[in-house]
Amino acid sequence: MAARCFGLCHGFWPPHRTLIVGQPQGLKCDGDNMKPKLILIGGEAWTGKSTCAEILFKRLYNSAWLDGDDVWRVNPWSLDDPRLRISDINMGFVLQTYLKAKFDYVILSSIVLSDPAITARILDRIDGAEYELLSFTLMCDEATLTERARLRDDEASPHFTLLEETRALVDTIKIDTANRKPEDVADEMLSVIHRV
Repeated sequence: MAARCFGLCHGFWPPHRTLIVGQPQGLKCDGDNMKPKLILIGGEAWTGKSTCAEILFKRLYNSAWLDGDDVWRVNPWSLDDPRLRISDINMGFVLQTYLKAKFDYVILSSIVLSDPAITARILDRIDGAEYELLSFTLMCDEATLTERARLRDDEASPHFTLLEETRALVDTIKIDTANRKPEDVADEMLSVIHRV
């Protein structure tokens, strides 16, 4: 199995697959069929992951979208809770199902994509489906995140679970969402998606 990777390669890609690293060069086809694009959207809470994913989902014809929140609505929530690793299995299964169902674009938005080990576990669960992988990480300064937390969730003193880890990520396309409309961020993402 071969796949092209744009923005996410080292340390995430399942070792039993062949990875071809390259810059976007136009659509790559396998015979007459274009490989579907698996689009990962990660980042700290309040960076706009779900909002941008929803915009992409609406603008990309023949697309499917899974938001990480859809598979782990638990209380209390903690990234360190080992029970949430079941959600990684669920995410991998749903993504695999969407890819095998011949959607052209499959989108996953989740805070857990800021953790390389979790991302690897999710991707490793996708079996029997070829795809091109694009990874976006939405970034934002702490002051903007705090204001968004206050406005959206009435959270006056938010705790940023993965902010430092997100800033340290490599092999992902980072987009700063501070002082930008979600539509503008989604447009930037679409420009990358359509070049690949």
